[in-house]
Amino acid sequence: MYKVIYIDRIAEHSSRVSSNIKDGDNYFTIGWGAGSARKFKEFNPDVKVECWKTDFKAKQIYEREISGVTFKIYPAFYFKYFGDFSRSLLENLKNEFKKNEPTIIHVTSIRHLLFYNIFLNLKNYPLVVQNNGESTVIYKSKISNGIKKLFYLLQIPLEKKLFKNIDLLYILDDRLKAFLPETQAKIIKQTLGVMPERFAPLDKKEAKQLLNLDPNKKYMLYVGKLNYTKSPDILIDTFKEIKKIRDDIELLIVGTNDGDPLINYAKEAGAIVYGRILHTDIYKYLSAADVYILAKYSKEHIFGGIGLLPVEALLCNTPVIGDSLKNFPEEDRDSVGFAVSEIEEMKNAIIEIIDKKVPFNNLREIAIKYYSWEKISKATAIDFKELIKKYYN
Repeated sequence: MYKVIYIDRIAEHSSRVSSNIKDGDNYFTIGWGAGSARKFKEFNPDVKVECWKTDFKAKQIYEREISGVTFKIYPAFYFKYFGDFSRSLLENLKNEFKKNEPTIIHVTSIRHLLFYNIFLNLKNYPLVVQNNGESTVIYKSKISNGIKKLFYLLQIPLEKKLFKNIDLLYILDDRLKAFLPETQAKIIKQTLGVMPERFAPLDKKEAKQLLNLDPNKKYMLYVGKLNYTKSPDILIDTFKEIKKIRDDIELLIVGTNDGDPLINYAKEAGAIVYGRILHTDIYKYLSAADVYILAKYSKEHIFGGIGLLPVEALLCNTPVIGDSLKNFPEEDRDSVGFAVSEIEEMKNAIIEIIDKKVPFNNLREIAIKYYSWEKISKATAIDFKELIKKYYN
């Protein structure tokens, strides 16, 4: 028997979180670490699992047990550019190791002040880090100029020191390896899992009817904010090119905010733009779409991996187009879509899919094969057992 403590933070910019204990279980369970903790516990019931999170709006420590996982919210200070710091969390973490109970610490970021302090204090204890798409300061120093470049260059010595204490590092994109400090950590490419039961595919005609969409039209779909992180401007420009030759293809954009910088550009191009929707309703849009598109990540965010939404689209039997598809396992990559991101290539790929020139079958089964939580949680348990053996044998 051993324990895993997932450590995460409630993002200060997250519009999905109100940082209020009155929100009930949702306050505790939103976020990368919380989702990983719950699913790991579900498929490894004999392991003790906790999830500790910081919230700079919290006034005290809150605790609740949900689905067999003990959740704790710690008050924190937030420092612009450096992130959260929680003295109470660090003190409780030190107390954990006084118990001499086999324990793994799983941190869900390679950045932020809180995690830096954990890295520095966790010598001689098993430390696992999940990169969630963030860049290292080594990479940021290479793509920045002026004061920003100097700011990142000054952080490199600290980053090199921090990485020496990591035992296991999960990354989303193999390209990140070229920009990591020297480390003895075992590096594994792994993302979050998906829940097939939440994305039961609907018949496309039925889904279009539910959403009041024209059954005679074909639909491209993008889900996310209309900022430059995932380059929706490339998708919009591609749509404009398609409209010159096809009037039966439309672009759906779901999950926007009113202040998004590209929202007017999308509307002017003729896209059908929806605001934020419940995550539990996304499957309707993914089922109605004829193709899902995530063009590519911006240079500041290139390490985001395949992303969850493309996999969720596959669960709804919708093929995918985009640069991030290069992170899909090579064995089945060509069976789920096209890994392209330039306008002309995307235009041709979209038309090929919509006109069914290339058949895409068994998409749901392929997605489950690689990205089910059961598969990922059981693989993670094997990694954790190796660490427990190394430190506590």
